[in-house]
Amino acid sequence: MPKTTAQKVHSSTDTDNYGAVVTHTTATIVGRQKAVVNVHAAATDDAQMIVTMGRLMMTFRSAAAVHAFIAGLADARTLIGRIDNQAPQPGGPGDDYARAAMSVVWIAPPETAVTPREQYVPARRRTMHWVEVHMGPVTWRIIDRLGYVTMLDELRNVHRMAVAIFTDGDQYLSDPTTLTDAFDDAEREHQEDMAAPWRRRRL
Repeated sequence: MPKTTAQKVHSSTDTDNYGAVVTHTTATIVGRQKAVVNVHAAATDDAQMIVTMGRLMMTFRSAAAVHAFIAGLADARTLIGRIDNQAPQPGGPGDDYARAAMSVVWIAPPETAVTPREQYVPARRRTMHWVEVHMGPVTWRIIDRLGYVTMLDELRNVHRMAVAIFTDGDQYLSDPTTLTDAFDDAEREHQEDMAAPWRRRRL
């Protein structure tokens, strides 16, 4: 369930005196994930992709933002080895009456930072491990591997759709969930040369 912090907004108008704006939210990734995608004005400068995962709805306006978002989450893959395969679904006070939902609009490619976390839980008599991906106004808390793996599977489909929907899609064709290095790049160039020898570069 998303956890949010709110900040009082002061205004000179009476109607705004009691307004508030959410400054940060924590989204938990646990259990099997499913993405629902809605597209508006595809292949135009006004294209938008709305991705809903659980209680979080995200709006993207460019393939660049989609690519950076997915790549940021993919960076956590080297740190999930110590988290549970499948963790119990978390609950919260008031869930029987209402469930909080959040909406985020990714205007530009977000910057990310990945941090491993751990804490001893007396009720379980063991140390719990999780990974946090800090991404602008959202911190993604990865609780189990099932949630993480199925989320990346869903996001691969989201990326393929983004390439076709946004006008900058041809600049972000590479799979953002794949970690590559110099060896991978050299191997890819070799395979391209073998498939099309007439394209071989001159030394």
